[in-house]
Amino acid sequence: MKIIQLRFIHVLTFLLLSFLIVSCAANNAVRTEQQPHASQPYATKGILWKAEKPGIKPSFVFGTVHSEDERVTNLPDEINNPFSAAQTLVIEVLLDKKASQSVLRAMYFEDGRTLRSVTTEDIYKRAVEAMKTHDMPERLVNMMKPWAVFTVLNMPKQETGLFLDALLYQSAKKQGKQVLGLESMKEQMAVFDDMPMATQVSLLKSTLDSSEDMEKILNETIEVYLTHDLKKILDLNERYMVLLDKDVADEFNQRLIINRNKIMAERMLPALEKGNAFVAIGTLHLPGEFGVLNLLHKKGYRLTPVY
Repeated sequence: MKIIQLRFIHVLTFLLLSFLIVSCAANNAVRTEQQPHASQPYATKGILWKAEKPGIKPSFVFGTVHSEDERVTNLPDEINNPFSAAQTLVIEVLLDKKASQSVLRAMYFEDGRTLRSVTTEDIYKRAVEAMKTHDMPERLVNMMKPWAVFTVLNMPKQETGLFLDALLYQSAKKQGKQVLGLESMKEQMAVFDDMPMATQVSLLKSTLDSSEDMEKILNETIEVYLTHDLKKILDLNERYMVLLDKDVADEFNQRLIINRNKIMAERMLPALEKGNAFVAIGTLHLPGEFGVLNLLHKKGYRLTPVY
């Protein structure tokens, strides 16, 4: 149970790239056939960007991926140096005991409903079987909300639980940096909890339908991330959009990406105005018209790819 709890904190805190790829549409208000990536701001190469404004010490915005793969966690000097030099680390949400407790409360029904009661019998049985690979007994699975189940099922296999984002958090604490969260855990939980039950069930079904391809998807996600090419990341995301009903994908995308981009971009401004900050957020939050980079550009920042 402790392992599952830790996994939930990391996944829901940083919104692992692989989960976004198989679960939601690209970072556009409409589908890409109407809004090509070629026209999307900052859909170019670079997962680390320098944010500059006259009279302020530069800061950096880093796109993360939820992985403990050594190719991801062994940061090169181009990333490690600005991180080490930064006075402040800004992440999506603080990883503390309070956050852990909030996750545990949010993932289970408390109103008498069960997974079995809100899904079809077929989906329920498939979910129970799939969750065996995550060491979750049926008794606990039946208590979980659909969004909690499909989140667990989208998690990569792990050994240590020390993903890139968690390592940055731990390193910042050891180095005595100020660590700021852009959202509260309550806000992040609301992204899922406020979804209509029909949407949650649809996302769970889509995850179950693609379960056989999950390892391939996760591996491909890492490979594409290692190219540092935001356009390729969006293109990979687009390939998997067909796993979801369009309306469900658009709703999830609006809640999970676009709405939160606006909040995060606004809330990171004080740290950026102070200067010498290192911002680490999920990679899919970076590019596009409604991406954080473009929103910062509109606030007067010059964004330059570093790595």
